[in-house]
Amino acid sequence: MSFKDIIGQDSAVSLLKQSFRLGRIAHAYMFLGPDGIGKKKTALSFAKLLVCEDVQNSDEPCGRCPTCLKADAASHPDIQWVYPDGQFIKIDSIREACRRLSLKGFESSFKALIIPQAEALNDESSNALLKTLEEPSSQTLIILIAPSPKSILPTIASRCQRVAFASLNPGVLDKILQEKFGVGRQEALYLARISQGSLGQALRYRDNQLFDRKNKIIEDALNARLRLDAFIDLSGQDRSEKNDMIEEALFVLSSWFRDMFVGKVPGPHENYINLDKRDDIIRAARDLSLADIETRIKAIAETFEEIGRNVNARISLTKLRVELWKH
Repeated sequence: MSFKDIIGQDSAVSLLKQSFRLGRIAHAYMFLGPDGIGKKKTALSFAKLLVCEDVQNSDEPCGRCPTCLKADAASHPDIQWVYPDGQFIKIDSIREACRRLSLKGFESSFKALIIPQAEALNDESSNALLKTLEEPSSQTLIILIAPSPKSILPTIASRCQRVAFASLNPGVLDKILQEKFGVGRQEALYLARISQGSLGQALRYRDNQLFDRKNKIIEDALNARLRLDAFIDLSGQDRSEKNDMIEEALFVLSSWFRDMFVGKVPGPHENYINLDKRDDIIRAARDLSLADIETRIKAIAETFEEIGRNVNARISLTKLRVELWKH
């Protein structure tokens, strides 16, 4: 893993490389942007650049030295990763990470702490991190990865240099999926448009064979004769896994009604997400007004929000089905 493997984030990568070349590395950064667009890979590449034994062309880790290989395997003693334990990152985890950060490097002069889900820092763990941010040890690097600065306490965010990461253009993502990952043309186009510019999300949908299942998800959701369990299996015990499955189905439904909205508006319709079902979408859109379609899109968005707040999934989905069945 190196900067060469980061796709579509030239601005962020260029900023980090320049700071390294000029010797102006901030002691703390916030990598901001949606999931699955390369923030974590960039954090690893930057940390490797600081500890690499054979830096290439002044701004690329070699990827071959023992230090780089350990970093890739997440086993380098001077590069720490801290993840949530349950819903939050625990204060003890941050205290131990900061203690190690204050020590002399085991194998390198630089030490790095990377927190990939910094939005999981609660008040206690944030305050434990704050002292280190206010009085950083020499040759240390802290990288917080989060979707937006609003998800981080202001006292933490104000002490970090912000690095913005952009969602990938659907056309670029479509090309990457076809050329680098061998995804078929129709599937790549669908995944590129439904994944909201996230390569990571697109690949998860590919692995879950969403393109092959999406039409059945839509048909079952809109079939009033089916029981709720036939629409989506709610028997799983793992809450996180269940919520992922529900959110996947909601993304599919949202894309369907979004396409129906597009189909009601005069003009070219090449930007359908469900391009393979264009004729079906146009026919279905004839039976609903724009207001009807907007109501359904809003209901799906509200269900997303409720699932995110851990509202009972069966209740939320039952309410949604009622909205979708309306005529």
